[in-house]
Amino acid sequence: MDHEENRNAGLKQGVLRSKPYRSAPADAGLKPGATTHVARCSLFSLCLCVFVVGVVSSTALAADSLLDSLIKGGHWKRARTLAERQFAAHPDDANAAYRLSQVRQAFGDLDGALPLAEKAVSLDGSNAAYHYQLAAICGEEANTASFFQKSAWAKRFKAEADKAAALDPKDVDTRFALIEFYLQAPRLMGGDKSKAREMADEIAKADPAEGYVARLRLASENHDSDAQTTLCREALAGTIESYDALVSLSSYCDLPQLAGATELFARRALKLDGGRAEAYIVLARWYARAGRSQDLPPLLAEAEKTVPDDLRPYYAAAKALLAAGKDLPDSERYFRKYLSGEPEGGAPDLANAHWRLGLVLEKEGRKPEAIAEMETAVTMKPSLREAQKDLDRLK
Repeated sequence: MDHEENRNAGLKQGVLRSKPYRSAPADAGLKPGATTHVARCSLFSLCLCVFVVGVVSSTALAADSLLDSLIKGGHWKRARTLAERQFAAHPDDANAAYRLSQVRQAFGDLDGALPLAEKAVSLDGSNAAYHYQLAAICGEEANTASFFQKSAWAKRFKAEADKAAALDPKDVDTRFALIEFYLQAPRLMGGDKSKAREMADEIAKADPAEGYVARLRLASENHDSDAQTTLCREALAGTIESYDALVSLSSYCDLPQLAGATELFARRALKLDGGRAEAYIVLARWYARAGRSQDLPPLLAEAEKTVPDDLRPYYAAAKALLAAGKDLPDSERYFRKYLSGEPEGGAPDLANAHWRLGLVLEKEGRKPEAIAEMETAVTMKPSLREAQKDLDRLK
């Protein structure tokens, strides 16, 4: 699976998987003192006061519901302004801090996301989702930290993830994150494959569809192709009504012995929800790899029409064509399309797109243009070492 393209795509990539967001309580729109305010109204205006409070409450709940829906669907750009407004209006509301933390994390602003997640936990330590969010940020920090800092971030991730799992026995997202911890951490830091299996079993009990994904993760780790094949066939024969699970299965079941499984799972996901980009990303990448370039234009047009502010399917197609070394003019065109807009939260940044476009131009024999793209990439993101290496090589 391609982590770069699917950081928030619903795939189980450790602690980076997007979290299904819980709606606010039914009375969340009523602010402290609202009842007192109504009691103080005169008899004449009582009905009007009740009506106004009800409208304000309904409006707040509608805004909460919209924001939850946007975040769950990975529409981070659409959610950003709304989350910022809600937090500005209610800076001491745990859910507002939680949502804005998720948005900032999606855009790579861990320094901004961390204090918000800490605030949500401090305001309401009984909410599993808030602990999961704090764990997710600590996990990302551990991924990029220096050798000496990794251990502290990893311990903090584990502590918060354990709290989230204990608070919500049915929370599969936290358990997927713990699977990654147990598989990847050294034994001295708590790595334990037997505990990873325990987490997979708990996931399967809580959600059978996600259970297939968890067990496929373990089979993939063990390079057990027989188990992968069996699990994918069982999932294909079953009825799965989870978009995230179907998208994950479409990637895990991209196996030579199961020709077409990827497309079947992704198409089933689209039937459940055509308003998200992840299934289109999987199909774009798969069509490009399978040599079905003729299927890319209609697919990408459909994706752009449905999710116009998320151009990741273009990036996925362009990158796969580049890797295959074929249809390079199409790859160039798709990269340029991706560069025409602001990336969605969690998507590859523009520096990576400029670098890969440079690689395409190099293969097309357009060295000066390739150098220009790589220079742009390095200027935008000096830490992109791959681009710097290729730039040095071409010069």
